[in-house]
Amino acid sequence: MFNKLAENLSFIFLLASALFLPWQTKLIWLPAPSNYWEVSFFAASIFVFFFIIFFILSGHLRRADLKDVLEKESSLWLAVLVLLFAAFVSAGFSPLPTLSLFRFFLLFLAFLFFYCLRLSPPSWRRYFIGLVLFSLAVQALIGLTQFFTQLSLANSWLGMAVHHAGDLGAAVIETVDGRWLRAYGASDHPNIFGGLMAIGVLLSLYLSLRADISKYRPLLLALSFLFLGALLVSFSRAAFLALLVGLLFMAWEYRHAWSFFRRPLIVWMAFSFLLSSLFAWQYADLLWSRANLSSRLETISLNERAEFNKRAWQDFRAHPFFGVGLGVSTFFDYQRSPDYGRLDTVWKYQPAHNYWLLAATEGGFIFVGAWIFIWLAVYKKSREHLFLGLFATVLFLSLFDHWLFSLPLSVFWVLSLFALI
Repeated sequence: MFNKLAENLSFIFLLASALFLPWQTKLIWLPAPSNYWEVSFFAASIFVFFFIIFFILSGHLRRADLKDVLEKESSLWLAVLVLLFAAFVSAGFSPLPTLSLFRFFLLFLAFLFFYCLRLSPPSWRRYFIGLVLFSLAVQALIGLTQFFTQLSLANSWLGMAVHHAGDLGAAVIETVDGRWLRAYGASDHPNIFGGLMAIGVLLSLYLSLRADISKYRPLLLALSFLFLGALLVSFSRAAFLALLVGLLFMAWEYRHAWSFFRRPLIVWMAFSFLLSSLFAWQYADLLWSRANLSSRLETISLNERAEFNKRAWQDFRAHPFFGVGLGVSTFFDYQRSPDYGRLDTVWKYQPAHNYWLLAATEGGFIFVGAWIFIWLAVYKKSREHLFLGLFATVLFLSLFDHWLFSLPLSVFWVLSLFALI
């Protein structure tokens, strides 16, 4: 009786975690001048915690399963242990040990989630993916509304802040006609929103090709168009290129089964080209301004990225073994700058815009080496299970931005995708 109750509760908390994973709903425990330095309990991480507890209590996590997984993937789990050890030790070198230990706890929780999600029943994983896509679809609609109305409304429960095109620091595109606000969705930045939409497109397309859920193909293809439209209004170069890379790898890995998915893919490509062409025709000046790397805003952005990466590389060279501590690279730079103590300059200190450089800076070479091994193991599985395009998209995003590592919920995003692959 108790096992059945625990099983039902674990399923409920899994669904809740899927719904809240794309949102920034959080309870701030230790506030800080920068979002990067605060300690917050996100709703999604709380639901993940209770899912794991009740999943274990329900009896799904049996000793035989643990032994079988450890024997089959011993090298993978050895890399996980090395990763967690390096992350824990890095807190001892951190200028904010509480924050680094909290990030270690989130990392540990995310790997437990990765393990439990892989052992959960297939029907549970399908519900999880479905609710993640539903939640992303709501975000896509919010992003489209933001761009076409140029209005951004705040909602503290959903973690949404107000953004105006005239605000200093807002992500905008400048043209001769004025400033245009890029779509944020419910994310902290349009690049994050665009990355989530690119993942949503690929995930929808991959699911639409599965024979066991082919009856949902029209809905999944419709969702992919919605995500594509939202990606376009984010004006994220990295996200759009990541999607193109993912689509190329997807076409390549399904080249031997072309007749199986020829019709839906051709229809999707035709409508996607039409949608993108209409958008490019209507907003050609915005796209040109965004593509023109010599424009004022783009020059500032590229120079800032180069400076952030330079700082990170210098920090890594100074602390190569265990890094400066998880989550504290920006504080580490701020603490050693002439601006230290001036809260109005905090915004100038941002993470390196590269997942791997940031991981090396905060965790050291042992930490990032373990991550590389884990990603290689997932790459092998993505080839076996025909999810290489999705993996390629996530990998491409990791090369040109930091949000897959810097955000507290990003590790749950990455590892849940890896579990589903």
